Formats: sequence, C-alpha cells, structure tokens
Amino acid sequence: MTGATLPVVIAHDRAQCLAAARAAATLGLQVRVETPGALALALGPMWMRAFLDSLAAEGGIPAAEFAFGCGPHAGLAMAGLRLKLPGLRFEPAAGSPARLANVLAEIAARDRCALALGAPPADAFRFPPPAGPPDAAALLAAAAAGLAGFAERP
Repeated sequence: MTGATLPVVIAHDRAQCLAAARAAATLGLQVRVETPGALALALGPMWMRAFLDSLAAEGGIPAAEFAFGCGPHAGLAMAGLRLKLPGLRFEPAAGSPARLANVLAEIAARDRCALALGAPPADAFRFPPPAGPPDAAALLAAAAAGLAGFAERP
C-alpha cells in the first residue's frame, strides 16, 4: 500500500483532478488525487480508467497519484483492480470481515496498485461538489490554496 504519506485531494470530476495535479506540480508536491467514496456507485471505476486513458492519449498523465475511491464497495474495488487502476481507496464497512480488506491488499500488492484502506485523512483537501461548469482558474487557485499548507511541511 502506498499513498499513505502523500497529501490527499478529494476531487469530484476531471477538472478538479487536473487542477489538483497542476497546483501540486506548481508547489513542488507529489499528491494523491482521489474520487470521493460517496460517489463510487455513480462514477464506477471505469470513469477513472477512462480519465487516465484520456490523459495518456492527450500526451501524458500529470505527476500525481490518482485513485478511485470505492467507499465500502468491495466489488467496485475488485473491478478497479481488474481495470489495472493505479490507486484505490477502500473503506470497509463496520463489521465487514478483516479478511476482505486483506485479500484486496494482497491483490493490489501483486498488481502494483496503491491501495489505501479506511477513510481519507482528516487533513485531506476536499473540493466541493461542482455547482456548474468548471472554472479552471478558480479550481487551480482553490487547489493551490488548499495544498499550500502541505508545501510548508518539512
């Protein structure tokens, strides 16, 4: 499992993901950009695969770790692993067997997927859900402001 020490950004859409990666690069930070687990069923892991594939087709993926937030949905985590996503966050439901997370971790390690278990860290920068068409400059400024505290850490 990786990504545990990187600053985490929760992004709801493509524009927010890109703003987070660009702001981090400007600040000289490596970040982990995740989709929110609450949107796991609506987005599905194929959204992340399509996003990453489109970035590759456009000339490269920004220097950030991207992860699909699965929430408590083990089936979506498995689908993300089958899609060879580079990162996942799985938040086991209360009372779910520990073996479930262990099996996902084993598969993720084998497939070199950066799996994070549990809720995102409390200090994660969270974009608000989009309320209209994206404003790239405003998103970039918000991400830079939200990540500035991470850049100041030793």
